[in-house]
Amino acid sequence: MSFEAGERLLKVLMAQKYHYRRGGDSVYMFNLSGLLREKGHQVAHFSMNHPQNIESEYEGYFTSELDFPALLDRRSLSAGWKVLTRSIYNREARDRMLSLIDDFKPDIAHFHNIHDHLTTSILDPLSQRGVPVVWTLHDYRPVCPNSNFLSGNQICERCLPGKFYNIFLHRCKKQSVAASLVAMLASYSDRMRGVYGRVRRFIAPSGFMKSKLSEGGIESERISVLPNFMDTGDYGVSDREGDYIIYFGRLSFEKGVDTLLRAFRGVESVRLVVAGEGPERKNLQELAAELNLASVEFAGFIKQPELRELVAESRFVILPSRWYENLPFSVMESMALGKAVVASEIGGIPEMVEDGVNGLLFPPEDQGRLREALQKLLAEPGTRKDMGRLGRKKAERLYSSEVHYQGIIDIYRELTQDR
Repeated sequence: MSFEAGERLLKVLMAQKYHYRRGGDSVYMFNLSGLLREKGHQVAHFSMNHPQNIESEYEGYFTSELDFPALLDRRSLSAGWKVLTRSIYNREARDRMLSLIDDFKPDIAHFHNIHDHLTTSILDPLSQRGVPVVWTLHDYRPVCPNSNFLSGNQICERCLPGKFYNIFLHRCKKQSVAASLVAMLASYSDRMRGVYGRVRRFIAPSGFMKSKLSEGGIESERISVLPNFMDTGDYGVSDREGDYIIYFGRLSFEKGVDTLLRAFRGVESVRLVVAGEGPERKNLQELAAELNLASVEFAGFIKQPELRELVAESRFVILPSRWYENLPFSVMESMALGKAVVASEIGGIPEMVEDGVNGLLFPPEDQGRLREALQKLLAEPGTRKDMGRLGRKKAERLYSSEVHYQGIIDIYRELTQDR
């Protein structure tokens, strides 16, 4: 099903806690809003006030800013109580959402990342007014209080299904008793209030995420798999290749860049560019020095379009993650640019990178297999270019804006046909 000429347009209410391009969830929300508006639909935003916010005609409905790190730094009972109460059930957000609903009168609400700041309290007025809710999940929060299936530096599924006390027992969130306690209480509160049973449709960007949500107790028939999207027309394919391969993304432990550096030892016929910032940068630079990797360049954070150009002229891209990646935008972008991808066989990555077709897969943290993959593609320029072309075709087929629009609008129409 899809909307055709003459059919009514929709009023869509988007809920996302950050109203600036802070991460992939915010970027997706803004891109989807733009796409819907291009098609003639009306879109309202509900978010939290913040100094970096993009202006919105609906910002008068936004909730007051909550800076949890600053509150916790006060180390006072009042600040602690504010964090505890407002990160579990935000009454201000609930009341302001009700005002927006009554003024905007949406046909449907579309949630993105709302936990901790807006909280699931905003579902209550939508339920009261009979507005159906769609929720695109950008992490695993409904079934993992820590959102990423990580406990310390290890993958952890102890909370499946519904055993949320484990986050507190193992201090999974920031290795903090307080943070883990709040996350546990929020998860139990959501379950006891029947929050997830009132969401009409969850959207999982990968089949892997759908499987984990199902294991966590959400009915599979209420989960649609729909990959995120990009305007593939904005990504040109270049035949030029520089003297480097590239990793681009956050420099954090779960991304596995240390595995890449160890695998790169002995593969120094080419440069390795590491583009990005994060808490592990200093440790990674020290590791590169320890391994005598003279051909590694830490380029830091690079803005678009310079980053896109840098990726376009690389020989291929590496994503050595050790956690359950969902649908990494870096892989989508690399495929759209016609680049082969060497990546960990984990999470949703194998749904994107088909081993031997548009890239190569290796077991997470297996530096030997990663080194073999790097050497293979470096030695076979024809193979990597063929893989890049197939990756581009797959990006056009699965990740284009028009394909995504049809998927979204079919879900919207199904849920609003009785309204």
